[in-house]
Amino acid sequence: MVRGPITIRRVRGFLETEYDLAFRHDHWNIGIADVPIHAFLDPTVAPMVHWMPPPGPGKFYADPFGVTKAGETEILFEEYDFRSDKGVISSVHENADGRFSQPRPAIEFPFHTAYPYLIERDDSLFCIPETAKGKEVAIFRADEFPLRWTKAAVLVPGVAGLDSTVFEHDGRFWLFCTDQNDGPISKLRVWYAPDLFGPWTAHPLNPVKTDAASARPAGTPFRFRGELYRPSQDCTNGYGGGVTINRVVRLTPTDFCEEAVAKVGPFGHGPSGSGIHTLSALGDRTLVDGKWSAFNPSEMARRMREAVDDRWPLLLRGR
Repeated sequence: MVRGPITIRRVRGFLETEYDLAFRHDHWNIGIADVPIHAFLDPTVAPMVHWMPPPGPGKFYADPFGVTKAGETEILFEEYDFRSDKGVISSVHENADGRFSQPRPAIEFPFHTAYPYLIERDDSLFCIPETAKGKEVAIFRADEFPLRWTKAAVLVPGVAGLDSTVFEHDGRFWLFCTDQNDGPISKLRVWYAPDLFGPWTAHPLNPVKTDAASARPAGTPFRFRGELYRPSQDCTNGYGGGVTINRVVRLTPTDFCEEAVAKVGPFGHGPSGSGIHTLSALGDRTLVDGKWSAFNPSEMARRMREAVDDRWPLLLRGR
């Protein structure tokens, strides 16, 4: 917060911000776009999105990752409850005619979780959900996909990783994330390993990139025409405003360089047209999420408590 004397202009700006925090709350829903993920490299792409039936006013759905086999699709995603201020990983089934089942709980912790990133290895399916509150990046093995999971390993201990994304490149495994405690939307951190289960080594350039427009992971890295691409969140106009697709130019244990090559804005059609922060490959389709703003009384109460405890005293002290 900017330090300085209390002025009418400063108070007005403060109150406008507090009004938005109190009455405008992000809601999300997930859907399936009818194009493969590489289609989003084309700035003119305008896919149709098959949205899930939205949850009730007390919840939202975000961060979808899924698997399709024999025409049947299972999707893992964050199911967030405003009343508990906590997300769990839930599962939904899409059958061959496009209908969605009711969500079922899949992975839950005593703390908030989200971003259930999926990776296959040796005919086994693994999930790397967000465990930032547990201060580790952990991986879980599917015992009975999608509802039964066993913790297989801690990949990176002592790091409050956000949106951890793991993929193979040039004979190594790579883990990209941001740190909840240091640059959660702007500082990209990288680890590498000879195997999915490690040992994992921090990149010597960490954070390898500092940029609110293209650092934090936003879904599945993919290859197209011999090039490696990485979706990232564009938070320049606020959290969940859009996705930047980066082309990875160099990625080695001593070097990193990527360049932004495409921007993906929110889908203007439908009820979720004011934001997006996930592009997740699903065969010849792509899982996405969409944001809109609406009032939620539980979120208002939580934010008012934060304002009274934290932000208002700072204003009154001229900080």
